[in-house]
Amino acid sequence: MKSQFTALLVLAVPALAGAHPLGNFTTNRYAALTVEPQAVRVAYVVDLAELPAYREIELVDTDGSGTIDAAERDTYTARQSAELARGLELTRDGVALPLTPTTSTLELAPGAGGLKTLRLEVGYRAELPRAGGEIVFRDHNFAGRPGWQEIVASGADGLRLAGSTVPATDVTRALRAYPESMLQEPLRVSEAHFTIASGAGSPAPAPAPAGARSGAERFGDRFTALITDPAPLGPWAILTSLLIAAILGGLHAFTPGHGKTVVGAYLVGSRGTARHALLLGLVVTATHTLGVYVLGLGTLAASAWVVPERLFPWTSVISGLLVVAVGASLATSRFRAAAGHHHHHHHGDDQLHGHGHDHGHDHEHHHHHDHDHGHSHLPPPGTPITIRSLVALGISGGLLPCPSALVVMLGAIALGRVAFGLALIVAFSVGLASVLTAIGIVMVYARGILEQLPLNGRFARYAPVASAVVISLAGIAVVVEALAQMGV
Repeated sequence: MKSQFTALLVLAVPALAGAHPLGNFTTNRYAALTVEPQAVRVAYVVDLAELPAYREIELVDTDGSGTIDAAERDTYTARQSAELARGLELTRDGVALPLTPTTSTLELAPGAGGLKTLRLEVGYRAELPRAGGEIVFRDHNFAGRPGWQEIVASGADGLRLAGSTVPATDVTRALRAYPESMLQEPLRVSEAHFTIASGAGSPAPAPAPAGARSGAERFGDRFTALITDPAPLGPWAILTSLLIAAILGGLHAFTPGHGKTVVGAYLVGSRGTARHALLLGLVVTATHTLGVYVLGLGTLAASAWVVPERLFPWTSVISGLLVVAVGASLATSRFRAAAGHHHHHHHGDDQLHGHGHDHGHDHEHHHHHDHDHGHSHLPPPGTPITIRSLVALGISGGLLPCPSALVVMLGAIALGRVAFGLALIVAFSVGLASVLTAIGIVMVYARGILEQLPLNGRFARYAPVASAVVISLAGIAVVVEALAQMGV
């Protein structure tokens, strides 16, 4: 009974393991510059969420024992301190100021799905030949990876920073507490410019306090908590966990990027049936599940080459371009069908007025047409649903594997619950596809009601064309959002 209560409680309370507030695949960076009379100090922090940390921890634990000893920790921090310094650019009046590592610490914290997050702090010092001059700092590390990027700068010992492009105090307490109001649009500051001047120095940033990260909780946190539930995996616990995973998958379908608009527009503007909607859901389920499996196995087998946090935005781009292509193809074919249907009726009118022999017949046709005005203006089934376009849309809806699902798979392997984790991913995908299928079925019946309305003939003919344009616009939106995540 206790395990039943625990499983059902997952939906109601936050997960105990603190998943990263910015998402499981983010690489977050922070730099605090303090200008002294004879030196510039840089406190640099790298905060890796579960997926990039999973790969990085393999580089720390060189003997594969699962435990990081002091020697491994020191070797890794020394190597990373030097490597990160090569990606940091500090100049004074255009002359490079070499950064020398002075301190370094490595911290692993519990994350989602039994995985860990990684935090690396490195202190650097650059000699300042003389006070004054223009300082430029640029961070080139982890370019193109999604995540938070923040820079602050302050003066000490009577120095003032004039014209600084960055603030003197941060908003995340050195990546310890991300503000919930900014999680959807994280900071992306990669460089700072200022001039050293004498005068009252700005307050130095407060030292980073101890404590866990804070941030908004997501559905994914509750999903990943299923794999770490310490309750024994009895039949009832497995059943309720699979049910919860399916519900969370359905809720996840309402988040942006999973094809709700595309599915609706496609089935409204075509001769789709409930059977087509079911096929679409099946394709989404298979694509989403296989995508997680392939990416997870690739991460395990080839972690040096498979970087999930880099692949996620590109899969979004591919998905969006696929939707744009399908929408453009449908718009072209539907426009031709609508224009051809329109031309056919004009041809009949010409016969009506130009030939006496055919006048009676054409007039009779015209009269019958007016009585069926509510649905006969729609294009005839000249643009039927094709399996190819249906499969393409299903793949685009399931192509983006949920990061939390990937965390569940990797966590299941780490915890020895492989079969359970794989089953959870299937249930999650079924829930996701069920919502999309339900939306499709609703749209199929909504189209039937629409066809019975006494709509204007031109509007009715070109409505399917408009729905195809909506599909393309939805694909363009996905591409633009993915490129924005990559910093383009």
